[in-house]
Amino acid sequence: MARKKNTLENIDLVVKVAELYYLSDLSQGKIAEIVGISPQKVFRTLKKAKELGLVEIRIRKTGEVDRELSSRLKEKFALKDAVVAEAYGSTERVTKAVAQTAASFLKSCLESHSYTSVGVAYGRTLWEVLNYLPFFRFPDLKIVQMMGSYGGRRWKTLAIELVRSFSKHLGGEPFYLLAPAFAKNSASREVFLQDGEIREILEMAENVDVALVGIGGIKRETSLLIETGDFRPDEIEELVHNKAVGAICGTFFDVEGRMVHSVLDSRRIAVDLERLRYNAKRIIGMAGGLEKRETILGALRGKWITDLVTDVEVARWLISQTH
Repeated sequence: MARKKNTLENIDLVVKVAELYYLSDLSQGKIAEIVGISPQKVFRTLKKAKELGLVEIRIRKTGEVDRELSSRLKEKFALKDAVVAEAYGSTERVTKAVAQTAASFLKSCLESHSYTSVGVAYGRTLWEVLNYLPFFRFPDLKIVQMMGSYGGRRWKTLAIELVRSFSKHLGGEPFYLLAPAFAKNSASREVFLQDGEIREILEMAENVDVALVGIGGIKRETSLLIETGDFRPDEIEELVHNKAVGAICGTFFDVEGRMVHSVLDSRRIAVDLERLRYNAKRIIGMAGGLEKRETILGALRGKWITDLVTDVEVARWLISQTH
């Protein structure tokens, strides 16, 4: 009986040490202090926990694709394609995994079709895509900026740099929209739109074969546009009041996908989203993270994108929606 009791006590110790290490995220030294054993014994106990099957360690790879979820998502929303990255963890990890998957998807699209132009919007995920995108030689490919620059000097520089970097990776020719994304007022916007070169770039952008777009929310943490884009508090309040949940190229929409009009429309210098939807062969939306789930749902319901690259948790939530 004494041996059985000791065995049970040992199991209790193993479980306690494992819980403190794997669930409470405490160091082995701290666990030794709490339990009253040496750090060496903590190490041996953790090893014992795995040997006894009390602890199972699973590694989830980034960049892997859940093909079943991808197929279900594509079918539910009648997309040209959907790619669901096996991404878990923090927002940063999810963004990286979605970007890695998006880079692979873009590579396959360009290699399997004779596209002549790619439009580039703006966003954190698009920036991250460049870290995973190989270098190609598509010398006849046009890389077109779809939205003016916004925010302070640093962000304005980065908006142009994004187009330049995509053209460098794809081996094509860049075309820049040398205007702010949001002019100071409607009169200033009209002055920009009277410029022949700006009108020409916007027309090119609205007729690209493939558009690469981020899907931004209306909070700082879910939208680079809100974070950097010269919006007044009353303009953001108007969007919230009108139930906007997200934006593509500065055009806002609600969770049902209906376009949300606001005073910002009179300042925006970017592609007309309805014209883009009519003309482009593909509009590839790239976004992940549950905090963006309604934003992505609105983009899907509005048919503002033809393809979606997202993560597992968002995909499951989207599929669970009733319409």
